[in-house]
Amino acid sequence: MFKMGCAKADVTPAFPTYLRGYASRNRLTDEVEEPIEVGVIALEQDSVKSLILTVDGLGIKLPDMLEIYKAIAAETGIDYPNIMVSSSHTHFAPNFNGYTIYTTGGELKLGDYPADRQYFDFWLSKVVPAVKHAIADLEEVKLLQADIPVSSIAFNRRTVRKADGKVTTNYTYPADPENYDFSEIDTVMHVWKFMRGNAPKGVLARYGCHPVTGGYNSYGISADYPGYFKRYTEEKLGCPAFFLLGTAGDVVPMQRQKESRKDIGQVMASSIRLAGRTFRDTTDFTLKCATRNLHVKSEMMKGLTAGTIDKLWAEELQKAESTSTYSREFYMTGMMHSIYHEFNGTEADLSIQLMQLGDRVLVGLPFEVLTAIGKGIREVYPDAAVVSCTAGYECYLPIASDFPKGGYEADAGTVWAPETGDNVIAESIKALKDFKA
Repeated sequence: MFKMGCAKADVTPAFPTYLRGYASRNRLTDEVEEPIEVGVIALEQDSVKSLILTVDGLGIKLPDMLEIYKAIAAETGIDYPNIMVSSSHTHFAPNFNGYTIYTTGGELKLGDYPADRQYFDFWLSKVVPAVKHAIADLEEVKLLQADIPVSSIAFNRRTVRKADGKVTTNYTYPADPENYDFSEIDTVMHVWKFMRGNAPKGVLARYGCHPVTGGYNSYGISADYPGYFKRYTEEKLGCPAFFLLGTAGDVVPMQRQKESRKDIGQVMASSIRLAGRTFRDTTDFTLKCATRNLHVKSEMMKGLTAGTIDKLWAEELQKAESTSTYSREFYMTGMMHSIYHEFNGTEADLSIQLMQLGDRVLVGLPFEVLTAIGKGIREVYPDAAVVSCTAGYECYLPIASDFPKGGYEADAGTVWAPETGDNVIAESIKALKDFKA
């Protein structure tokens, strides 16, 4: 017997906080364009329970993730890897970890700021009761599933110049598209419907596109297009909706600002309703979870000590304070400084998380995962559905061949060694092989 329960927690802060996602921000905000939430899906089969938490946020760092697992386990007895916590990566929400101000001219001075424990405590106080509510809501359901193509709303911003084969990062659709070859994206929206009789009790969707449409206010809290997807799905199907981010590290919306986030959410929700006849019954599966250790290391920080990192950071901060020009060196040193102190060194142990859901396996990775990563895994295991910003959040994840081409993700988006992405593909394939054995 397969059971599902669900709940939601409004985690919109009613106090000033710092929004994550853009290095240009330099003040706190208490402005709200749309509320943000955490969705909870509780699953049970043969007395084994698992949880999926869908978070409106940029991504949760591993130390905070471990605290969340511990708090949920203490209240429910469910622990990692049976707890999958995945962030939507909206660029318009607060976060828990410390942050850095890189741009002058705002109310906050340049430099590092401590972790936002006020928001973390507030967030956890809302989420843990929602988890307990979802578990109490467990009841028998049937699981329907569909793979729905959604194209023409996003493109790969790693556009390849026809002139020399190098990458230009086009954050918006280029005015001269004839000069570029467009890298592919994963256009499939994976959708799961949890059916209570003839009506859906809940809908879970996974799609790969950066939630960076923006609205009217870059300092306004918002779930971005995933929020509107959830809202419109509830209107059209009459049940709660939940969102997982796919391989979106290099994928952005075709249209941004104003009503674009609403339009994208509307397209996704309408696609689910219109594709209703394509859903297949996948209830006959074994609900299980697993994890595999993933060791990563940084070449650019190799051999550096905490003292050296701190000195480099202090020097770059001093330079930045004497100019109003944004500096890539300042930004990259800040990223190295943050990562080094998060893991107390230049190497880290992260994890790959697996969850069987119907005839798909969710592959949770703690990065902003580029399209090629998902493609490399699916070439061996077509049933794998990669989910970004899961079980941690530690930079972009390109593959080695991306680095010579340039572009933001390779030049300024990661501190990890160039071979990291290819290693993740290999380790994910090994993990899937063991998972299916």
